[in-house]
Amino acid sequence: MKRLVSTLTALLAIAMISGCKPKIVAVEINVQLMYQDAPFAVEGILVSLSDAAGTATFSGYSDAAGVAKFTVNPGNYMASSTYRVMENDKYVVYNGSNSTILVGEGIPGNFTLPLSKVSSQPLIIKELYFGGCPKDDGSGAFSDDAYFIIYNNTPFEVDASDLVIGSLNPYNGHSNNKFYGTDNKLIYESDNWLPAGGSMWYFTQPVKIPGYSQIVVAVFGAIDHRVTVKASVNLANPDYYWMSNSDIPAYTNKKYVVSDLIPTSHYLSGFQINKANAWTLSNNSPAFFIGMMPKAQLEPLCKNTANFDLTGGNDDRGWSVKFPKANVLGAIEVFKSDKIETSKLRFSSDINTGYVVLANQLGYTIYRNVDKEATEALPENEGKLVYNYAGGTQDVEGTTDPSGIDAEASIAAGAHIVYLQTNDSGKDFHQRKVASLKK
Repeated sequence: MKRLVSTLTALLAIAMISGCKPKIVAVEINVQLMYQDAPFAVEGILVSLSDAAGTATFSGYSDAAGVAKFTVNPGNYMASSTYRVMENDKYVVYNGSNSTILVGEGIPGNFTLPLSKVSSQPLIIKELYFGGCPKDDGSGAFSDDAYFIIYNNTPFEVDASDLVIGSLNPYNGHSNNKFYGTDNKLIYESDNWLPAGGSMWYFTQPVKIPGYSQIVVAVFGAIDHRVTVKASVNLANPDYYWMSNSDIPAYTNKKYVVSDLIPTSHYLSGFQINKANAWTLSNNSPAFFIGMMPKAQLEPLCKNTANFDLTGGNDDRGWSVKFPKANVLGAIEVFKSDKIETSKLRFSSDINTGYVVLANQLGYTIYRNVDKEATEALPENEGKLVYNYAGGTQDVEGTTDPSGIDAEASIAAGAHIVYLQTNDSGKDFHQRKVASLKK
């Protein structure tokens, strides 16, 4: 027996020295597209399969039965798909993901990918700038200059008076997410609410946005931040809006400042949900959303603790208000570039699938991609669209707009831009080198 053990030990040592490794056997899996609990039997739909680290992506097409086949190494994967088709003279998007695909020998290799039909919304999040920029002296980053842009993606004027703004718990994508159950699914995946934290914000005066136009909302400081940091942005503009701390006594943080140029009619207000001295907007990986709800409904929702969920913590620092999914208009899921592997999706798949990556503190911003087909189809855009877009960060750990259209340059030339809506942050947005307000 001793001789056998010694022989095995010697063989193992030789294998280790010679660099021998166990052979990895690739596994064939099937991904069945589904819609409303039935097979989505459409041929030729692109299905993407990415590993948990976000370092490898595989592509396949569905067959006539709506099944895409892959041969991959064992591991954890996420499957996603977006299918755009014309129905009743309108474009419709079928979109979905499944982040619980475990591949391995002896594990059943048949998986489903539920799709949701995405209805086009007139009001969308065009841009979210929040990651900060380098200070002049190189001592770190400045991040009090966050802003976002709401855009009317139609040719018709839209009433935005009941628009509300929020973000989900946990505030960082890589934080411990207590909302995942033992089945590795969000506890509200099939429910009718999302866990909004911090505060819910609303407009205090009527707001109307003309067709193909936008409003800019400063989050903390509605001032010219370039005075403090040259690489920052100027948010002191009478056309802009400000998320004011005037009506929230607990919000005493000194970063709340406003220029005299901003009219008080452009001040937003909010209902505080949990304890803080400023609204908590992650500067690296927020789950940001907009919705529609009159103040008369928003106030009791945020003030009545019967509407709260305590999964995030048993005191007011971890409270969330159960914001109804039916009132959500759009969302952005962001993962920090060096924390992708430890990050988890916070929006349920019926609201948003996928994520966009941000390398923070560099002045980068999250910007929505152009719907190339819809934009080029507008007759008034003839001769006005600017191509060869080079504003993305594809060359420096990031992404770019696959349409190739330079949206800001085209707008400056008089074009109308239609932005992409698939409810998949990874497809709808890219990381832009420079905030659009800086052009």
